[in-house]
Amino acid sequence: MGSIRIGTSSWLFDGWRGVFYPDKLPKTEYLSFYATQFPTVEVNTSFYALPAPATLINWVETVPAGFTFALKFPRAISHDKKLSSVSEETFELLDARRSLGPAAAPACLQLPPNFTRKSYGKPLALYLDWLATQAQDLRIAVEVRAADLMTPAFADYLAERGFALALIERKGAPDMYPVWLELVAAGKAPPFAFIRWIGDDRNGPEGDRELQTPRDAELATWAERLAELAGHGLDVYGYVHNPYEGHSPATVRRLQGLLSEHVDLAPWPPGGEVPGQLSLL
Repeated sequence: MGSIRIGTSSWLFDGWRGVFYPDKLPKTEYLSFYATQFPTVEVNTSFYALPAPATLINWVETVPAGFTFALKFPRAISHDKKLSSVSEETFELLDARRSLGPAAAPACLQLPPNFTRKSYGKPLALYLDWLATQAQDLRIAVEVRAADLMTPAFADYLAERGFALALIERKGAPDMYPVWLELVAAGKAPPFAFIRWIGDDRNGPEGDRELQTPRDAELATWAERLAELAGHGLDVYGYVHNPYEGHSPATVRRLQGLLSEHVDLAPWPPGGEVPGQLSLL
């Protein structure tokens, strides 16, 4: 049975003060409080700039052992340079990912909607083939939003190179779960799965303080899916964005409750654990 870790996309929301964070909690203590509630978080800030080594050290020393951070590839790699001439930036990301050690969840390479196979197929293939040789020891998920990359053929291509196709629930995006599950069942997928619940990020709920658009049926389906993936021995990582239901901490708790009907979730935080230590490579 694989593990299941669910969290939110960032912990840096001031709007959560009073509804998730205590009213008078300093912002410098958001992470330490967050890490008492959930076992993982997506680091959205790394999309804009990689954290400094001292910041990574502080993060890991702030959270309990077993907590994990999912770094996003910087936009300079995926959006600005479109995967061309980005070896230096990629090595920096891989170094940061490795330096987190056991505190690292899979890193996520997110490609923009205009990054299509038709327009960028060659640089995409060249980059992923190269990345597979540089990151054999790492877990990496790839998120695509172009229709001509949301295909069984591309999912198989990623799996062959040890990458996971990021499974996204987002308005307008096809459901790629059945495609990925087929690879999992056939023993062709890597031993982890990566899910992001986004919802309607253009016209969805405004604000981030309360549940506004309950998705009961979708969450029930995903609880079954997460249990199914874990049942295949995969370590499952999932991250909820505020637009999905309006307040991602509430969604995580709702999903955890539904999951408990299918699997025994490990207690969090682990009893008696102390903040971990980080040695940078």
